[in-house]
Amino acid sequence: MIRRVVPGSLIVAIACTCLPRAAFAQAGPPLITNDTGTPGNGHWEINLAATGDHTGHDWNVIAPDVDVNYGLGERIQLTVHPGWAHRRTPGPAFSSGIGGTELALRWRFLDEGKAGVSMAIQPHWILPGPSAAQGKDLSPATHEFQLPLQVVKTIGKASLGVEVMRHFVDKGNDAWQAGMFWARPCPHEWQCLAEINSNRDDHGSTQTIVNLGTRHPINAHLIFLASAGRQISGDRPRASPVFYLGIQVLK
Repeated sequence: MIRRVVPGSLIVAIACTCLPRAAFAQAGPPLITNDTGTPGNGHWEINLAATGDHTGHDWNVIAPDVDVNYGLGERIQLTVHPGWAHRRTPGPAFSSGIGGTELALRWRFLDEGKAGVSMAIQPHWILPGPSAAQGKDLSPATHEFQLPLQVVKTIGKASLGVEVMRHFVDKGNDAWQAGMFWARPCPHEWQCLAEINSNRDDHGSTQTIVNLGTRHPINAHLIFLASAGRQISGDRPRASPVFYLGIQVLK
């Protein structure tokens, strides 16, 4: 499956607690690329989704994909991100099991209001799932450490962001991952999102995904999230679709 950055990811910025959060251009879920946002001190941000891809004749789906984020102060975000993985192959073959679990900590060390640009780092630790899930290729079989640098700049009503990440894989190929996103408010409280995200193993090919997404507030505590994209290069079949569909709970 596609390497998806922890959705503490594109996970959300609160620019002002006195205004609806959905009014601001932000990244994070449903995109792959992350922004520099944090939920705010004592606040929760929980993303519940189904996400996955269709490769050749196989469907790879994580549902539920549970991304729990908590604000510790105004600049720190703690993340726990488990998921239940499913795979369907041609014929009656179907398998499911607990996938890997991501633990992450984001620290935004520059704020745009003072520095003209916001920057954050967000170390991730990927823990393998049970051996049964590993045997079915539903979970990574080894530990992984990820170290991304996230940069966001506001231009008018839009936000432009870049994330560059190094993957350190125990007993596997290390990799580089880089993504760029664009986000801005659209009519009727919708938010328009777009990104391009590439991943390259040190001894493999480059996989590049182009993704379009949207966010829309349901009420003060729920936001609808959706995205759909295509892999346009890599060792998988060309034009392989990827998707994300979920809700964000704010508390």
